[in-house]
Order: sequence, then C-alpha cells, then structure tokens
Amino acid sequence: GDFNVIEDGVVLIGCGGARTQEEGARQVQAWFDKEGWETRIAFIDEYYVHIDLMVVPIAEKLTAVCLACTEPGIVDWLKGKGHEIIDVPFQDTMALGCNFMSLGKDRVIAPTSSQALIGQLKARGFEVAAIDMSEIS
Repeated sequence: GDFNVIEDGVVLIGCGGARTQEEGARQVQAWFDKEGWETRIAFIDEYYVHIDLMVVPIAEKLTAVCLACTEPGIVDWLKGKGHEIIDVPFQDTMALGCNFMSLGKDRVIAPTSSQALIGQLKARGFEVAAIDMSEIS
C-alpha cells in the first residue's frame, strides 16, 4: 500500500505513522536509487494509512489522486512528469475509491464506491469492472 511504481523507473513511497516508518522507506529508497530508479518519499498523515488511498497510477501518464488530501508537491511532481491527474473526491477516497487495480490495456477493477472515478474512466474508454468492496475490505 505504500509502494507505487508510477512509471518505468519511477517509484513513490508512502511514509507515515505505524504502517511504513521513515527508516524503512529510506531503506527501500536506497535499494531503488542504487538501481538507477527515481524515488520520491511522500510523508502522509497516518490517518490515511497508505499512499494508495490517495495516489494510484491507472495507465501510462494517467494517475488517480485525491487532491483534497495529497500534498501539492506530489501532485506537481506527477504533473511535471507529464501525468494527467484524475481527481478522486475525498468522500470516495475515504470509501477506498483509489483502491483499484489496473489490469493494463485500459481495463480496471474499481470499487463501486468510486463513482466519480468510474465515470471518468469510462468516459476515457476504459473497461471498468466495479465490485462491492464492503465484503472484502
């Protein structure tokens, strides 16, 4: 939940609270830096548990982000890499709206609670399988 491959050679590591501590995040960062990857650590409030609650890559240069709770520096970093941002509303985010799985080839599994994201993805031509996450999370 605190490790996102944003694109080839680029990693976002969430850090905060009891889930992923700074020491562990820095250790993972060092491993990837050694391999020549660009790494960015996002310090998040432990209220959000993991970075994948707020930031998740969907497809090449397309990323779902809850702008209401994601540090502006992270958003600017993504935009600087040419990523289009789909804003996931805070209410959807708190219902695990960014907790989806990209299957590639414009196919996504998304929680039914993420209606705004589902609508935006379908408008872009994505095939979305919406599932009720309340029974499994």
